[in-house]
Amino acid sequence: MQESDNFISEQLLLMCAWVLTDSLKPEAAIRFMLATHLNDLPDRPVWVDGSGLSRYNLTTPRNMVYLWNKIAHQIPYERLFALLAAGGQSGTLRNWYKAGDNQKPYIFGKTGTLSNNHCLSGFLITRKNRVLIFSFMNSNYVQPVTMLRREMEIVLKTIHDKL
Repeated sequence: MQESDNFISEQLLLMCAWVLTDSLKPEAAIRFMLATHLNDLPDRPVWVDGSGLSRYNLTTPRNMVYLWNKIAHQIPYERLFALLAAGGQSGTLRNWYKAGDNQKPYIFGKTGTLSNNHCLSGFLITRKNRVLIFSFMNSNYVQPVTMLRREMEIVLKTIHDKL
């Protein structure tokens, strides 16, 4: 999950639909997931495809935090963090959220970026080794995404250092 592959995610959704209904209709798999595994989400998402590239897919930061928490209850942190991009080290976070020299990464997560939309959700490890789950969803901004990342980095580093 360190590098996104939107084509594979769409294909997985279609294959799930095939297994469930003998059709390649993504809405069948989406309906199934929302009625079963995701029926406890705090906010009802708008989900139209699996590509990650559609502006029609809508959810909330609260849903993202809830999903990360749900995943963390099934996969130990050590295994989960190895799969995710790590701040200052790998994936889409390799150039951001760097820990100090000789320090372990403190941010593990996934990004999502479309023009004028940038999201980051995942886990923050504080100096006192507390694991926090967070989600930033920025949209409709007009400045360069670098400015948003810089401000998010300040917020997350402050939380890391103070808690």
